[in-house]
Amino acid sequence: MQRSWILVLVALAVGGAAVVGYDGLVARITQLEDRPLVDPSEITALRQQIADDDLRIAHALAELDKLRTTPERTRELDERLVRVATDLREASSALHEQDRKLAEWDKARDEIGPRALDARLAEYRTTVDQRVQHLDQVAQEALGLAQGTRTEVQRVEADLARDTERMWRELLGPTVQLMGEETVGSGVLLQSEATDVPGEYRTLLLTAWHVVRDIQTGPDSLKQPVPVTIYAQDKTTTAETATLLQHDAEVDLALLTLNTKRRFECGVKLAPREHLQRVRVFEQVYAVGCPLGNDPIPTFGEVADTHHTVDGSQYWMISAPTYIGNSGGGIFDAQTHELLGIFSKIYTHGSIRPTVVPHMGLATSMLVVYDWFDKAGFANLEPRADDVQAQAAAAKR
Repeated sequence: MQRSWILVLVALAVGGAAVVGYDGLVARITQLEDRPLVDPSEITALRQQIADDDLRIAHALAELDKLRTTPERTRELDERLVRVATDLREASSALHEQDRKLAEWDKARDEIGPRALDARLAEYRTTVDQRVQHLDQVAQEALGLAQGTRTEVQRVEADLARDTERMWRELLGPTVQLMGEETVGSGVLLQSEATDVPGEYRTLLLTAWHVVRDIQTGPDSLKQPVPVTIYAQDKTTTAETATLLQHDAEVDLALLTLNTKRRFECGVKLAPREHLQRVRVFEQVYAVGCPLGNDPIPTFGEVADTHHTVDGSQYWMISAPTYIGNSGGGIFDAQTHELLGIFSKIYTHGSIRPTVVPHMGLATSMLVVYDWFDKAGFANLEPRADDVQAQAAAAKR
């Protein structure tokens, strides 16, 4: 009996000490939580104290379990033992919760400590540096692209600028007038070519056959000189004559040679086949001719149809205004000023009093002209690839 009371007193003492120690420990932890900075050694010491107190509580609970098995316990003792056991278990649970918090706190301290913070700052600084370098690279590329684009735009603007001197030289200068007693038409000069005689040149003239036919008085007069008026930019004119070399009524084409040996500065640039094969509807063009006997007049329009058939012959229809006298004149690419075709016919409406429809003109494509050159023995007049490249290089200079 005496041994049992001694054990009870020991258990109560141990349990009470554990509870009192726990209360003091909670107070210290609360103080630590309120402090902005904690020495890691203090956390370590607290966790060790929690472990010691938890061991003492476990020992006290074990002693209490032993006391419950003794026959000498009384009701009052049982109640006190139950209260002590409950307090001890609650203290043990609280100690475990505090130990968990301290562990989390210790981990968080390591994660947000100066070394961890320095590492994160270094990582952030590296990432920022990399992004700055990338943005700088992108900016440099954008600047280079902008400069290249600006240069290209300036080049295109220069190419598209309305250089009236160049336009006159390449569009109006090669255009001539062919006139008879009761008819008038137009023609285009090809570039003058040097002959075997030094200082002498040959200049060919391309026009529509019906223009020459209407000027001539009959089949026996095909060798009769055809009057040709050549225009200068200063509004002066030169009267020349030309002799018929070849003609074809079916394709309405005629080739003449000027009866002079001098060189003419203005001769048309012939479009290569590759360019002609790419021509589509809406291609912008100039129609240049001498309507109603006027000096060369340019009109602006577009290709309206590249497969227009009249009496079994293929023509290009253009919307550039044309009139009587434009026949035999040139149809030029609006940008490159290359000769795309020879004007052949104008549309009329009505049979009693025909009305000219000026925006529905028909032209013979240079593709047809080149095929005719081949048959007529003038295949050398079709521009070769190296000739086109040389012309392009000269134009850039």
